[in-house]
Amino acid sequence: MRVGFDVSKLFGPRDGVARYSASLLEALAELSEERGGRPGLVLYALDAEVDSRGWRRLLEGLPGNVRRGPGRWPRRRELDLFHIPTFADPACFDGPVVFTIHDLTFLTHPKFHVPANRNQCLLATLRAVAQGATIIAVSEATAGEVRKWFALPDDRLRVVHEAASAAFAAFDGADLEAARERLVERFGLDGPFVLSVGTLEPRKNIARLIEAYGGLGPDLRSRVPLALVGGGGWKRDVVFAGDWPDFVRRLGAVSEEDLIALYNVASVVAYPSLVEGFGLPVVEAMACGTPVLTSDRSSLAEVAGDAALCVDPFDVAAIRRGLDALLREPSRRDRYRQAGLDRAATFSWRRAAEEVVGIYDEIVRGTGPRTAGAP
Repeated sequence: MRVGFDVSKLFGPRDGVARYSASLLEALAELSEERGGRPGLVLYALDAEVDSRGWRRLLEGLPGNVRRGPGRWPRRRELDLFHIPTFADPACFDGPVVFTIHDLTFLTHPKFHVPANRNQCLLATLRAVAQGATIIAVSEATAGEVRKWFALPDDRLRVVHEAASAAFAAFDGADLEAARERLVERFGLDGPFVLSVGTLEPRKNIARLIEAYGGLGPDLRSRVPLALVGGGGWKRDVVFAGDWPDFVRRLGAVSEEDLIALYNVASVVAYPSLVEGFGLPVVEAMACGTPVLTSDRSSLAEVAGDAALCVDPFDVAAIRRGLDALLREPSRRDRYRQAGLDRAATFSWRRAAEEVVGIYDEIVRGTGPRTAGAP
């Protein structure tokens, strides 16, 4: 079985889709190696111009059973199917297609997208549906939106949850102390803090989080800063109107090593996003043993389960009360810490890869849906 896989996102900023693509590819490659090269993975960069050096760097970190495709575009005679984990246009391939949908916010919340991005996502999704692609949704919440908008039959829509990378794990002892020292050296964070992770854009709800934080008692605000991690996204200039409060520390985009240290040392991770397709920072924080406050809607409630404090993201007072309770009650933090570790363990990239390969097998054997026009 020869599977084409789009890696366009791996040659740009490491946003959520890029991290999904990288983690799934790594898990698929490991599974393939264990199974004697089945499926064979052939990589293409549909939406990126990549030189030979870029390809070499990517392939050096993967098993030898993964190779670069012979051209820019996948060809039917070379592949059994093609998997697009991004919103790239599936019209480039005239055989069976697997198409991952991370969310439908370009339809449900169009104001959170620039027109060009909204149009690209919509066009690619419409073509995938029209071609008869098998759709992978990253959460039940996203699958529900897909059913609502596109009325797909069940055999063409599957849910495969994301997971935290294995690198995201809880530290203790010397490792935890080294993480604390790293944060002092890199960011001047010495002491407790609340962490918020996400691209600075309106749907991440940073303005309400800051307003809620400002309502905490002065004793908390003065000794427990709010650390924001994430690069600037769309409308980043209006994420927070006015001067940034003294209790906010903007760290910008950080390396994965720094992010793991931040998760481990933070007292609480606050992620009251208005809408998500999955909500990877919630699982990453849980995997690092940090209590989480998140939203009670979209996929976030599904991913968090009972292992996080879920609040109404539109209710500033509810966010403030949740933060106050977590920061002032060590027993509650301990409870969410253990519940979060247990919950994060239920998500696995290994399991995701096995489920995805199962979908591939069904398509190739002819027991799953076939792309329109495929022989």
